[in-house]
Amino acid sequence: MSTPALPQSTPVPAGQFLDDLFGGFWPEQSLPARPRHVTAALLVGLLAALVLPFRDPGLGSFLVLSAVGGVVASADRRLRTPYHLGAATLCTLLVSTLVVRDAEWIVALCLLAAGAVAVATLTEGRSLPALLVSGLAVPLAALRGLPWLGRSVTASRTSRSWAPALRTVAVSALLVLVFGLLFASADAVFARWAGAVVPDVTGPTLLLRTVLTAVVAGGTLTGVYVALNPPRVEHVALPPASPVTRPFEWLVPVGAVVVLFAVFVAAQLTVMFGGHGYLRRTTGLTYAEYVHQGFGQLTVATLLTLAVVGVAARKAPRSSAPERLLLRAVLGALCLLTLVVVASALYRMHVYEEAYGFTRLRLLVSVFEGWLGLVVLMVLGAGLQLRGPWVPRAVLLSGAAALLALAALNPDGYVARHNLDRFAGTGKIDAAYLGGLSADAAPALQRAGCVTALPVGDHDWLEWNLGRARATSPRGAPTSPGCTLP
Repeated sequence: MSTPALPQSTPVPAGQFLDDLFGGFWPEQSLPARPRHVTAALLVGLLAALVLPFRDPGLGSFLVLSAVGGVVASADRRLRTPYHLGAATLCTLLVSTLVVRDAEWIVALCLLAAGAVAVATLTEGRSLPALLVSGLAVPLAALRGLPWLGRSVTASRTSRSWAPALRTVAVSALLVLVFGLLFASADAVFARWAGAVVPDVTGPTLLLRTVLTAVVAGGTLTGVYVALNPPRVEHVALPPASPVTRPFEWLVPVGAVVVLFAVFVAAQLTVMFGGHGYLRRTTGLTYAEYVHQGFGQLTVATLLTLAVVGVAARKAPRSSAPERLLLRAVLGALCLLTLVVVASALYRMHVYEEAYGFTRLRLLVSVFEGWLGLVVLMVLGAGLQLRGPWVPRAVLLSGAAALLALAALNPDGYVARHNLDRFAGTGKIDAAYLGGLSADAAPALQRAGCVTALPVGDHDWLEWNLGRARATSPRGAPTSPGCTLP
């Protein structure tokens, strides 16, 4: 008696598996192979491996990131639209902080903002959920784009047009190597120049450069894939709004918040007109102590207010004209009162800085609070029409622009200048904190006759940076006779 043969299972192709995995969120429909982009990404990876290791951020880092952006932009067919051109310009300006500022903290924030704007632009995210999901597009593209990468690599292997290019590169490299070795052995100056240009590719250094090539080339390819085949991030959305049937269900809680804000504003006006004497009698606090205790809480209150407005806009009925008028009036009043809270928070921080000194963190949170005020204004404008599909994108772009403006301000130089001005008026200063600022603060400190800037070491042209170029004195050197700091 023979046993029936078991049916043989058919292996599922990798491309089909990924299509099923990502489904309608990220389909791939007839996406052609792009061997040129694979080659370009590999060249960018090699450039990064030659330029980045053992160098401080500067011109070289900017060139590498610009090359990455150029390859990705060449794959984006929508780059000619005004929005995409504006976003590309903003990203370029944010990345250019690498060659302008030495303060690593502001450069890092600008690079993060550039990445967020770039990903949101490539994915065409418009709503808040879509923008949040956009952040996953690039890492997920490393998986989703594998079938496309395989087709592109196969196409590059079968293409006959690469043979002449490879021969040309090989012959050129051989000639440069032979004549370069001859000139380097014949002239010491040329040998020094060649040593500065030709990287060390021996031992552990070779492993580092190989890994860096793979990482940068892979990252560039993920960006190219997102540009060619962006995910449908707009499919990720909040559930449909379900307005309440009884208006008091949203009006009472939001109205209570409005009343509370109004009482807070009244307290601020009382302190403003009552002066320091009234504050001292009623609370026992000096004005500096009074403003110190509230900035963080007011910032959190501003954030929570935006959440309250968002929830109320989804829950409030708006089928009739009176309901829409009521919604505009209540949320408009809440937004206007929130702007007063923002102004109070900014004023508190200003007074606190005058009393206790200026720092990077205090400047950054002031910019953040000011940006929140701008977001409240956007929400207020959208509330007038009860439509705001443009708000999430505007919030993202304005946040990136705020960081760019902060970088243009030269935050470390700003902190140094204002602390020196405060010292001239009060005789109080934290000299140790000033000594910890980046080279961007050097001009202000040098004008005061104090030498506390970053050390200027042996940097090659790929490490050139405007902030370091303007710092001409090493940290730790004795202060000059004209220095008035303790």
